[in-house]
Amino acid sequence: MGRFNKTIDGVFVDIVGGETQISSMEKFINYGKDIKTPSKELSRYSKQYQNQIKKFGPEIEKMAKLEEIIMQLRAKDDIKEIKLSLVRDYIYARCPFYRMDKTAKDIRVIVDKSEFWDNQSVEELLENPEFMMKAVTKLTKSMELEINNNIEMYKKMESFNK
Repeated sequence: MGRFNKTIDGVFVDIVGGETQISSMEKFINYGKDIKTPSKELSRYSKQYQNQIKKFGPEIEKMAKLEEIIMQLRAKDDIKEIKLSLVRDYIYARCPFYRMDKTAKDIRVIVDKSEFWDNQSVEELLENPEFMMKAVTKLTKSMELEINNNIEMYKKMESFNK
């Protein structure tokens, strides 16, 4: 079993899946499709399961969206694991951040050009309070954009289901 990260691992988001992965519910239904002649009992219970998914699926999707928002807010409120990298004269900052539609479980921003920081090493910049403040500010702004988009999506889901 992989490492669990409380800011980017959820429950319902794994059940619902995302644009790049099949939901656990669909996978479960598809497991039985290999059977050439399923029994009447298997067919009956599989159909009941599919009906329950249709009935409760929208609620599970709302829970997944809420979970995504909560994980994102946790990541924003507890920015600790910032990693820096230097790519073609630009300094990038990244930290854990869950997005249902992305495979990477982090968020990345360009903080600045390295020349503006006297070409300090990544290690030196990690110890530089002024630079790190700028990195946190840019990461936070980027996170807030994602969070606000998800809150709007959640509100639409809520109003649609009323």
